[in-house]
Amino acid sequence: MDATDQPTATAGRPLLQRLWDLPVHAAWLDPVAVRAADVVHAVEPRWLADLLHGSWLGHPLHPLLAQGTVGLWSSAAVLDALRSAGLVPSGRQDGVDAASTVLVAAGTAAALPTIAAGWTDYSDLHREQQRIGLVHSSANYTAGALFAASLVARLRGRHGRGRVLGLLGFGVSGLGAALGTHLSYRWAAGANHAEGVPHRVPSGWYRVALVDDLVESTPRRSEIGDVPVVVVRRGDDVRVLADTCSHLAGPLSQGSVSVERGEACITCPWHGSTFRLSDGGVVHGPATASQPTFQVRVDGRRQVLARLRPVRGVPVPPPAATVVAD
Repeated sequence: MDATDQPTATAGRPLLQRLWDLPVHAAWLDPVAVRAADVVHAVEPRWLADLLHGSWLGHPLHPLLAQGTVGLWSSAAVLDALRSAGLVPSGRQDGVDAASTVLVAAGTAAALPTIAAGWTDYSDLHREQQRIGLVHSSANYTAGALFAASLVARLRGRHGRGRVLGLLGFGVSGLGAALGTHLSYRWAAGANHAEGVPHRVPSGWYRVALVDDLVESTPRRSEIGDVPVVVVRRGDDVRVLADTCSHLAGPLSQGSVSVERGEACITCPWHGSTFRLSDGGVVHGPATASQPTFQVRVDGRRQVLARLRPVRGVPVPPPAATVVAD
């Protein structure tokens, strides 16, 4: 086959998907993307980053805040559309204008923490995700500016102008929201990348290492079935976690072991997510989902055996051929 006959990466994909993916290929955005991420890392203390990531919540904070912001602006847009279409009785027009003004003001105020959480998440994404994120944020900034101008017009009594600006802002915010959805679901920003582990790990106990082969506080990669795990020895204590970081699938076995808040932890080498070895809980973001953990025992031959801790409601796959015991 000639090189010109090779199928492209976009061949066969729906037109809309290719349109939504256009920012992914905009490598010219990278200098801005890198600089923006560096600025966030430089000015944001760790405790604030953990707060805005939503590590304490077990769920990314930015989408929750965005729902409130867009919901308030959307509610104002519905009232504005009804008012513009002449569907509001004359005796209630002033009340509808006042309600729209309050909704626009509340949405504009809610946009501030939403933006802060969005930039925090953005700073710890892959480069192609950051390109989408820049376009997403640009659309949202434009929408925010239109709604801010709309609010000023309303407060000055120019409600007709305010409605026009608000409806324009609503349209642009819809584009921004669509890009954010594409970033989350198509490009898996904010998704739990370790969610599938309980569905894939076969039931039963499996050999993952020899105790004497494990170097103190040095992560080692192993496998149970086709699922990678990380094994860490500290003294006589051996812990096993899923190797795939829940944030963006980084290899924990290439990370480092440390003590955080009095607990032995492992830190992902990609974006610094830190998990307790004891239970996989998140100590520092950007991860928000805990790591799947394994029960561990050492047999008489000093072999480390591991078995996935069951997850309530998740059916256990059948054992693999290498099972030691069910």
